[in-house]
Amino acid sequence: MGDASPEELVNAVLPIVREKPTVDIVAVTDELKANKAYSKLRLERMNERLTGVRKKRAAEAEKEEKK
Repeated sequence: MGDASPEELVNAVLPIVREKPTVDIVAVTDELKANKAYSKLRLERMNERLTGVRKKRAAEAEKEEKK
């Protein structure tokens, strides 16, 4: 079936080479400490969720002003 003999296959296996991920070490500054990532994500999620409701309210308010 195969073209290679078992002796040829023993030496034909290639090693798996894994690259080490590079990690940059950075000093923690006051700017990094002041950054509130979780709060910012929650605020943006809330804004995204309420976009349609706010547009609807603005349209209704504009409609009321025209009357």
